[in-house]
Amino acid sequence: MKIFKFLIPAILMIALSITAIAQHNHSSMGSNTNMNRNMNMNTHTNMIPDKTASLKVWGKCEMCKTRIEKIAIANGASTADWNIKTKMLTANFNPMRTDIEYISGKLAKAGHDTGIKSAKDKAYNALPDCCKYERIR
Repeated sequence: MKIFKFLIPAILMIALSITAIAQHNHSSMGSNTNMNRNMNMNTHTNMIPDKTASLKVWGKCEMCKTRIEKIAIANGASTADWNIKTKMLTANFNPMRTDIEYISGKLAKAGHDTGIKSAKDKAYNALPDCCKYERIR
């Protein structure tokens, strides 16, 4: 009889503990659901194929090439290749993260005129002398 006095309360305490743990895990499911939803959105973004676009970007030398490609990649392009002779930048990017107009704006802020946007004189004048190209007005 003494065993039952101790056994029954022990079983009840274990049952209550399990119920409390189950409720705690269930209440945190909301944040897991949000995390899964965010992961699915990121996966969806990653599933959209990269877009390739070309853009005329004025520059003159290898230093320009390095700067132009670096700016394109820093602003969302996964790859960027600027041809010194043709002055064409070819960039691959996820259209959910950036676009060629945004990259063009960043290049203009760095002093490079593009087929979409012109650099301000102050930005152009800040380029090294070897990078100063003949501007078309």
